[in-house]
Amino acid sequence: MRKLLAFVTLLFFAMSTSACIHTLAVQELNEIAAKYLDDGDAKSAISRLESSIDLDPDVYESRYNLAVAYVRVNECEKAIQQAEAANKLIKNEPAINYTLGVAYDCAAHNIFEKTNEDGEIEEITYSDPVENLKMGLKFIDYLQKANDNYKKYTEFVPAADDVSEVQRLILQNDEKLQEMRAKYKQVKSM
Repeated sequence: MRKLLAFVTLLFFAMSTSACIHTLAVQELNEIAAKYLDDGDAKSAISRLESSIDLDPDVYESRYNLAVAYVRVNECEKAIQQAEAANKLIKNEPAINYTLGVAYDCAAHNIFEKTNEDGEIEEITYSDPVENLKMGLKFIDYLQKANDNYKKYTEFVPAADDVSEVQRLILQNDEKLQEMRAKYKQVKSM
């Protein structure tokens, strides 16, 4: 009986120690990634944050920071995935709504725009009418989701310093949505 009790105690201690080391590793990776983000090195931050998520996919900060890092390198679809995952972990977090707004906004604009080697924005066109319609509808969906998240953000933190800028983005997106809905309504009716 003593041997069994000693074994169970040892096993419990080993599991507890392993969990603490695991938590410390995730925390350390997140701290390193945050430093990289602060220094403007989003690619290195992404590498650390992906490792952090491999260790523990249920850490909100890892998912959120990875979404921010993906936006910075214009990988907007990946940013959406990570921000949505963070949103499932912690509901009603204004920072997530803002980041989701930015990620969806970014993804929408990437449908019809790309940046060339000189840093200039070029328009993307789709010669296939079906593909053009599909991408136009995706643009509308993404831009609407961006605005929905921006609006949630402004509702959660109405006194935030950047609310007027976010409201300006909402109005700008609303104008673009109106234009795109009219354009694709005509295409769908043909």
